[in-house]
Amino acid sequence: MPNKPVPLKAVTANRLREGDVVYLTESGLWTAWLNQAATSNDAAAQDEMLKRAEADVAARKIVGPYLVEVTEVDGILQPLSTRETIRAAGPTVRADYRKAPLVADA
Repeated sequence: MPNKPVPLKAVTANRLREGDVVYLTESGLWTAWLNQAATSNDAAAQDEMLKRAEADVAARKIVGPYLVEVTEVDGILQPLSTRETIRAAGPTVRADYRKAPLVADA
């Protein structure tokens, strides 16, 4: 019986200032778009991605980073869990109920 393939994983977190769901990119930046996320099926590479994320936790850019399983379908990354599908789709409250975005102090 062949070995089951190891699923791809990406790092997700929440941006500290706004609380937005974000994903770690290959360049080490954070994006709101799952399809721009860095992915790997190698445990060592996944650990390295988490270490990068922890540096941004220390710098107070993000909170709560963790690995999420994803799959690629027709070149598009898709989460494997219902929870992550909801997180990737964006806020689940009507726009008129959301708080106004924070404005940087001048």
